[in-house]
Amino acid sequence: MRRRGLCETIRGMVRDIRGKRTLITGASRGLGVYIAKALAAQGAHLVLSARETSKLAEVARACEEAGAKVQTIAADLSRADDRARLIDEAGELDILVNNAGVEIAVAFTDQSPADIEAQLTTNLAAPLDLMARVIPGMVSRGRGVIVNVSSMSGKSVTPYNAVYTATKHGINGFTGSVAIELEGTGVHLGTVCPSFVAEAGMWADHGVKAPRAMREVRPERVAKAVLKVIRGSSEVLVTPGPVRPLLALAALIPSATGRFLKLLGVTPVLAERAKRSAAMREPATEREDEADRRAG
Repeated sequence: MRRRGLCETIRGMVRDIRGKRTLITGASRGLGVYIAKALAAQGAHLVLSARETSKLAEVARACEEAGAKVQTIAADLSRADDRARLIDEAGELDILVNNAGVEIAVAFTDQSPADIEAQLTTNLAAPLDLMARVIPGMVSRGRGVIVNVSSMSGKSVTPYNAVYTATKHGINGFTGSVAIELEGTGVHLGTVCPSFVAEAGMWADHGVKAPRAMREVRPERVAKAVLKVIRGSSEVLVTPGPVRPLLALAALIPSATGRFLKLLGVTPVLAERAKRSAAMREPATEREDEADRRAG
């Protein structure tokens, strides 16, 4: 038994997640649903969290039908007291999947202070806080995995989505830095960076098609990428084709990044999405509620 447990957690990876207590945030909608179902199919013991309790219950039932044990916890990740309660009620975790996020895709000059605060809190402050609460216990047990669902916006500049992009660069940098600090502890951290995702998630919510040169990816691929990180990958880019050469080129010639994005058709598409988003904006007093809904 001891030998099997050691093999399962080499370098912090988990080869078999059956019975592993796994917290997934933002599990009531979008990519969270696909991640929850994928991990349920692998036999994980799920702890699902979100603000939207009715939708969360639907996801829980679907996971239970797949044979998984499921616990649900309603929590607002923008509140520190809710984050503390969530970790307390979730119990001793083997795996944490930070999936909840807020994206307000308009030009920076159209972002209100509440918009900025909502994105910084949910996308960056909240996952850092959750990790700070679970990592010490994982280290003391000598095992654990944390998967941060980030974005390709965290690998490149993304016009008309600057605040969201800043948070995803932050989560990528944090994950890589702490992963080095935790080498040899048995605790593994990694990121999943999707590009344009069809049918589910924040991009799909806006109804804009990805540029032809990039295309969209299926949400199932994102869920599979989460499993890859659990099994040992440090970073999985979920894209329709190889993009690391383009990222390297942009890093070598940063002044040309804007031209690259225009040539690929990315900037016009993002500008159109921002235009649609701005036209549909609710009054400023209602924006924070909308941001909270997206975080669910």
